[in-house]
Amino acid sequence: MNTEHYDEPGRLLPLEGVHNLRDLGGYPTQEGRQLRWGLLYRAGDLHGLSSKDQAFLEKRHIKTIVDFRGTQEKTRAPDGALATLVQTFELPIEAGSILDLCAAETEVRGEALMQELYGRLVEIARPQYRKFFSILADPAHTPLLFHCSAGKDRTGLAAAFILSALGVDRERIYQDYLLSAAYLREMIRQWLAAEPLLEAVLSVRRGYLEAAFAAIDAAFGGINRYVQEELGADTAGMREWYTEASP
Repeated sequence: MNTEHYDEPGRLLPLEGVHNLRDLGGYPTQEGRQLRWGLLYRAGDLHGLSSKDQAFLEKRHIKTIVDFRGTQEKTRAPDGALATLVQTFELPIEAGSILDLCAAETEVRGEALMQELYGRLVEIARPQYRKFFSILADPAHTPLLFHCSAGKDRTGLAAAFILSALGVDRERIYQDYLLSAAYLREMIRQWLAAEPLLEAVLSVRRGYLEAAFAAIDAAFGGINRYVQEELGADTAGMREWYTEASP
């Protein structure tokens, strides 16, 4: 499906040194509302923030950052500073040795392992995502930016859970996820030139997110029960704050 409809003006922020930083606003919900712009942002790491990038984000009054990266990732690429930042929450999700297995296997096997990884993350990363939803429950934390290293896997799952909790339909959730493939196209090309065996790991494929939803259906009885019971999402409260009447 073409993602151009979802790549609307204002979604991708025009930064110099940060990739895949975008606003989750504008998506319609199944209740006839839409997500408010300027409250929730998803991104890759903020290590490359230029002075212009900093000023741009400070004008958006980013108050909270949620960082899903592990210790080594943060040490290699610490986030740049924002004058408007009030608090950073570190919720490390370590993908583990399965990424090394992906690199060692064939492309087909690598894709299967990435699907397995996504299925495992919905289980093993529940504490981090539950804490994330407790942060989202407090409007005082917004505008809020959440990120990992590339902003496509751990961040992609977090965005899918938010959009699900806010009542966005599944197809739009897939298309938001797949926008990372477009926004990271040049970076992925460079990564693959250096590490061709990592194609499955570095790619953004619908089947990965489908595997996560399938695991949630099998183990937790569907995404609604998962976000409410396993992640503790106050969906009613979130919809009141993060959505608004459609124009």
